[in-house]
Amino acid sequence: MSLALVSTELLTVIGILVLLVGVPLFVVAVIAVFSAYVQYDGERYLEDLDADEGSMRDDGSR
Repeated sequence: MSLALVSTELLTVIGILVLLVGVPLFVVAVIAVFSAYVQYDGERYLEDLDADEGSMRDDGSR
């Protein structure tokens, strides 16, 4: 109801500002989550490689 009291130009400006700020923040958040997952997965993969290499040394199979 009170939204009708605000001019359409002001609503347009607010909408544009929300898009100019909200979309880049969303993109940055997606990139941050993706890069954090890649870093976590890479660390886990390297730990698995180290563990496999360590078990090969213990077995004397090298």
